[in-house]
Amino acid sequence: MMNDYKKIELLVQVAKLYYENDYSQEMVAKKLSLSRPYISKLLNEAKEVGIVRVQVVDPMSVESKLEQKFRNKFNLKKVIITPSNADENPLSRIGMEMARYLNSIIKNDDILGLSWGDTLFECSKSLIGREDLENVTAVLLCGGISDLKKNIYSTEIANNFANKLRASSYVLPLPAVVDNKKMKDIIQRDHNMGKVLQYGYDANIAVFTMGAFGLKSAIVRAGYLSDRTMEELSQKGAVGDICSHIIDINGKICDMELDERTIAVPLDVIRQKEYRIGVAQGTSKIDSICGALNGGLINVLITNEETAELVWNKIEKMERD
Repeated sequence: MMNDYKKIELLVQVAKLYYENDYSQEMVAKKLSLSRPYISKLLNEAKEVGIVRVQVVDPMSVESKLEQKFRNKFNLKKVIITPSNADENPLSRIGMEMARYLNSIIKNDDILGLSWGDTLFECSKSLIGREDLENVTAVLLCGGISDLKKNIYSTEIANNFANKLRASSYVLPLPAVVDNKKMKDIIQRDHNMGKVLQYGYDANIAVFTMGAFGLKSAIVRAGYLSDRTMEELSQKGAVGDICSHIIDINGKICDMELDERTIAVPLDVIRQKEYRIGVAQGTSKIDSICGALNGGLINVLITNEETAELVWNKIEKMERD
């Protein structure tokens, strides 16, 4: 039987040939006149006794200075800033990063609250399939029926989350904004709608975008806000929306009367979620991202480098002014 010294010497020799000299197991076996299965066994043993240490370095887990600045200033759980690449679809890239982050935190019995629109649709297409999850629920946090010619992907988003995460899915088959508060109250008292809304209230993870404010924004394209309403909101300092709630640069509700007609989980409830993952990119969303940060509406930010730099510059300018 080989003594300990000779065994360690052999383990080191095998490990160096395989890991440092890039020999295949077959080549190591031939050089040392040993069988390939025995070489495989020796390599495993070298790991077990600490001769070989394998370290996986994930470049995305290394926090950049800008990510650190955002995290510290706004007391965020996580900041993910992707490189800006002209040859890459920026929505697809941040969607993939959202999917990776969600995959790292999701567990059995979680309830996911979701918004709708192009950004969340891209996120939903990038989700990582999880066959191991049980009793996960995906629910829309706001009403999601629009002009039929203007798809906001509410049903597709819920279905994609359900399919990838083995989740039950629920949507609010209602407009995001109704004509008056009385109509909203009637809807909320409905047993089935109340059940869906309760899932939204109970969600521990919220994933949403910070919508832009303007004629190209999803909530306008969906047909919810007239030109006159848009002008009035602009005068009140509107910068965007979160789950159909129109906010100002400080993350506060911009128009209480409009918000009382909005069918969505309230912002104060969203603000209490364990994970509030805000996903957004683009110059049109700078102010709404600032509003979400200033109002403590998100504790995870996922965006790209160009957007993050513009947001940071905007925040610094606000502080100077």
